[in-house]
Amino acid sequence: MKRSSDIDAFLGAAGWDMAQRAPLAGDAGNRKYERLIHPKKGPAILMDADPTSGEDIQPFLNIAAHLKGCDLSAPEIYAANHSLGLILLEDFGDQLLFDVSNTTPELEYPLYQLCLDALAQLHQKPPPKVGSYFPQAMVQAAEITLQWYCSPDIAAAIATKLRKHLDSLDWTQPVLVLRDYHAQNVVYRPEQSGLAQIGLLDFQDAELGHPLYDAASLIHDARRSLHPDVEHRLKDTLKQTYAGSDDFHRAFSTLSAQRNLRVLALFARLCLRDGKPGYLKLMPHVWNNLWRDLSHPDLSDLCRLCQSLPEPTPELQSELRAKCASRPMS
Repeated sequence: MKRSSDIDAFLGAAGWDMAQRAPLAGDAGNRKYERLIHPKKGPAILMDADPTSGEDIQPFLNIAAHLKGCDLSAPEIYAANHSLGLILLEDFGDQLLFDVSNTTPELEYPLYQLCLDALAQLHQKPPPKVGSYFPQAMVQAAEITLQWYCSPDIAAAIATKLRKHLDSLDWTQPVLVLRDYHAQNVVYRPEQSGLAQIGLLDFQDAELGHPLYDAASLIHDARRSLHPDVEHRLKDTLKQTYAGSDDFHRAFSTLSAQRNLRVLALFARLCLRDGKPGYLKLMPHVWNNLWRDLSHPDLSDLCRLCQSLPEPTPELQSELRAKCASRPMS
């Protein structure tokens, strides 16, 4: 009840107490969202990031300001309360890149290319002061999460081999990576022009990382497959502009393999630990992404190790669902 009264007070202080409120789908974290419709001010989004759940709104506010400084579309901040973990922000609408690309295939290539153009513009600006998502952190993130999907021994062996491949990449030109850049975190804004058409969401975990990480996250999306011709054109453009000293395809496959290993296990953890079984249905797609990554000849040793991982068959998904949130929190 106190949380509800705190939110009411926050909205009243911001002049939005007259708004109609409706819940929106949350994300994989602890944040909750509502859409507000004010009779005079129009729409807005309420982000509820309760500090008692370990949330902190400051990184979101910092990265939003940086993105706007790069002339990219982050939501306007109408009001914020750090101690309560509440932000009232601009509503970009419901036209997610995910839905638009599925329903209007002719827009898939130009919109995804705009997403890559947005990354290129982001990379031109000096990054803000943030943490780093370099090999050690990437491997640690993968290993800790993998233990929800396989034995600790297998997770450790995969992590050791993954570290070798990540270390071999070119890390001399790190950039700000948004770390969750995919089609359900991008909103198409057709009323805008140029890069302003790409509305960015869920960027609070941004850190310094490899220039191809976000592109790999976008193109090898954990939630949808791009048309093969679109994927080929995007990668070809990326390869032509990539300035790293490492091989483009090897770097892309290695970074994508790390992400898909972590996300595969993350979806299991969301079920087992957090009581969110809805992500299980995405696991076969991530599994297929992983094996496409591991087909790169330079990753053959990692490929052999990953053969020890269980395939997310319907039977395995049912087993995970039966154990949903039955493990102790950790």
